[in-house]
Amino acid sequence: MTLVMLAAAGGQDDLLRLLITKGAKVNGRQKNGTTALIHAAEKNFLTTVAILLEAGAFVNIQQSNGETALMKACKRGNSDIVRLVIECGADCNILSKHQNSALHFAKQCNNVLVYDLLKNHLETLSRVAEETIRDYFEARLALLEPVFPIACHRLCEGPDFSTDFNYKPPQNMPEGSGILLFIFHANFLGKEVIARLCGPCCVQAVVLNDKFQLPVFLDSHFVYSFSPVPGPNKLFIRLTEAPGAKVKLLIGAYRVQLQ
Repeated sequence: MTLVMLAAAGGQDDLLRLLITKGAKVNGRQKNGTTALIHAAEKNFLTTVAILLEAGAFVNIQQSNGETALMKACKRGNSDIVRLVIECGADCNILSKHQNSALHFAKQCNNVLVYDLLKNHLETLSRVAEETIRDYFEARLALLEPVFPIACHRLCEGPDFSTDFNYKPPQNMPEGSGILLFIFHANFLGKEVIARLCGPCCVQAVVLNDKFQLPVFLDSHFVYSFSPVPGPNKLFIRLTEAPGAKVKLLIGAYRVQLQ
């Protein structure tokens, strides 16, 4: 363990602040993937978590068991820590090694406040994504159903995003329908989320099952054609490297139909 990890695990906030001002790195990882933020969340130290997030701690790093800082906070039932990390861009739909999400751990600890926080946040992301799509296409595109739960990626946490998902095609595909992948650039302002599908874009390439997916519009890289296969699929997105960026990406795929 590094000194930052030891300070975080012990709730030694004054020492932690000193280490950070001296240039100590906050995103170091142990062999099992544990970070200072995961230690602080697991030990239930709210101010320690806040200090680390302010210093640029990554929220979506997973341990070898697949658990994140958000999952640790859900296990402890700490609604304040949960609120902090989701407002910083924690992905609520990441799955642990045993295929459990943060929502599962919140339900398991029987904490209604934490469960409702997560549920409301996920509903907000879905609502914002769907409203942004409708506005962008001027209501000429009907959304039928999502292909996988909406994902959240902080651009500062790295230029690559990947996720695995299972796809079960519908029995009947309506005429004029298909699947599109949407990559929203979003800002979280407390509970408010603002997303866009136009303007400057950080997406360089989208690869599904080792096959490049093509952007729908030549001058914009927010919307892609998307061809998942029945069963397991692997999505990879290459992004522009931007360590200091505050923007979050929302990644969602939907079955759509032209109207």
